[in-house]
Amino acid sequence: MDPIRSRPRALSTPTPAAQPQTTQQAARTAKANEVGHTGLSTFKGTAPVRVAAQPTPGSWRGGPDTEVGKAVQSMWARMQQMPGKDISIKGDTPASLFGRAILDSKHITNEQLIAMSKVTLDQLATDPATRQKVLDKVPNARELPVHKFTVAMLASATGIDPQKLSEACPDLGLTGAPNTPLLYAAKGEGMQRSTALHDFTDYLRGAGVKGVNKAVWGVENRILSAIVSAVGGGRY
Repeated sequence: MDPIRSRPRALSTPTPAAQPQTTQQAARTAKANEVGHTGLSTFKGTAPVRVAAQPTPGSWRGGPDTEVGKAVQSMWARMQQMPGKDISIKGDTPASLFGRAILDSKHITNEQLIAMSKVTLDQLATDPATRQKVLDKVPNARELPVHKFTVAMLASATGIDPQKLSEACPDLGLTGAPNTPLLYAAKGEGMQRSTALHDFTDYLRGAGVKGVNKAVWGVENRILSAIVSAVGGGRY
C-alpha cells in the first residue's frame, strides 16, 4: 500500500497591488463628482420661472394718454369686473372674444372704438312692445348664458350698466329678430358665439357706429351679415 500522502494545498493567486489612477482617469472622476454636486446644488436653488404678462388687447392702438388708449383701457377694465365674464361658449369667454374680434382686430378702427365708448342706453334700448314679444317667445331670455355673454361684451364696450342693458334688450344673444317669426335660443355653441358677436356688432350699427358689421363680417347690411354669421363666417 502506498503511503497516504498529504493533500496538496490550494495555491492562492497573489493579488496584484492596486494600480494608481492615471491622470485621465483622475480627471474623469473629478469631473463626475463636480457635475454631481453641481446638479444637486442647482436643483435645490432653482429660481421660479416667471411668465411674462400678456399685453392688454388693443394696447398697441395708442398710449394711456391718447383718446383711444383711454377708451381701450376703460373697456378692458370694465370687462374684468363684468358679471358673466367667466361664461365660456365654444372656447371663448366674453373677454377673449371681445379682445380678439374687436380690440385687437385690424379691421376695427380707433374711431369706431371711441364711438362705441360713447353709445348710450337710449340708443340701444328696444321699445316695450318689442321686449314683450321677445319674452313671449323666450320667457327665460335674460337667464340664458349666451344673453349674459353678449351683455358683458356690449356693456364693457359702452360703459352702460349691464343690468339696465339686459332689461332694455332681452333679445341680446337670441338668434333671429324680435319682429320676425325667427327668434329662438340656439342650442349649438358655434351658433351661440356667432350670434353673440353679431348682436354686438349689429346693435352698435343700429346705434350709429358705422362699419362694425363690415369690419367683423365683411358686409355691413344687417341681414347679409347675419347670414355670414350663421354659416360660420367672419374675420375673428
